[in-house]
Amino acid sequence: MAIREWSIERFTHGVRSATIDRLVVEAPLQILARGVAVATVMRTPGHDEELVRGLLHAEAITGADTAALTCEQDELGDGFARVDLDPTLFAARGTISTAACGVCGRAGIGDFERHAVRVAAPTTIAASVIGQLPETLRHAQHVFDATGGLHAAGLFDLQGNLLVLREDVGRHNAVDKVVGWARQHTIDPAAHIIGVSGRLGYELVQKTIRLGCPLIASVSAPSSLAVEVAEAFGVAAVGFVRGGNFNVYSNRWRVV
Repeated sequence: MAIREWSIERFTHGVRSATIDRLVVEAPLQILARGVAVATVMRTPGHDEELVRGLLHAEAITGADTAALTCEQDELGDGFARVDLDPTLFAARGTISTAACGVCGRAGIGDFERHAVRVAAPTTIAASVIGQLPETLRHAQHVFDATGGLHAAGLFDLQGNLLVLREDVGRHNAVDKVVGWARQHTIDPAAHIIGVSGRLGYELVQKTIRLGCPLIASVSAPSSLAVEVAEAFGVAAVGFVRGGNFNVYSNRWRVV
C-alpha cells in the first residue's frame, strides 16, 4: 500500500478545481526485539522485512541475517516488525529513526567506523555504464510515476543491468530495502554498484560500505562527510550523474 488517493484543490493558471491526487504513503514501522520496542522507522509500506534486515545489517546487529522476523501492518500502513533478537543488542543505539536521516539514533559515527571493513576488491566500472544509471533507475520507478514524491535506490551489475529497485519516502530506507534484498540473495557485492535518486549523504555511503559495493552513484550532490568516508573505505562516490555526465569524488581509479 504505497499510494493513497487524496481529495485536493488544484490551481491551474489561477483557476481552482477539485480533483483527486495520489500521495506516496509515509507510515511508522515499529521494530520490536522480543517484544521490546527498539526503533521506529518512518517508511513507505512494502518490503518491510527487507527494510528491517537491511537496517539491522547496517547497524551491525549480531545475528540479524538469520533471526526469525515477522512483519504486519494495518489498513493505514502502520506496521510492526517482530524480530527474535536480544533487545540489549540495541542498547548503544537510539530508539527513533526517521525517513530523513539514516544515522538518527546512532551512538555516533565513530561506532560505524570501528565496525566497518574497507571495500578492498579491485573492481572498476566503465564510465559509459555510470552515465546510464539514472535513466535506467527512473524508468523503473513505478510509484514515482504515480506520485512524484519519493526516492529510489537500485542495485546494478557492472554492465549496468538493474537487478532490483526499491522506492521509499526516505533515501536511506530505499537503500536499506536494496541491502535487505541483496543479503537474501546470492550475489557478490564487489561485483555490483548502487544507484540512488537523491542527495548522496553519509548514511548512504555507510550502507554501501557495509554491503561491500565499490561504487555508489547519485543524480545529486554528495556531502563532504560522504566523500571523506567513501575515500577512506574504498568506495567511489559519484555525483551529479545527469545526461551522461558526472563527477567522481573519491577512489577515482575505480571509474575507467
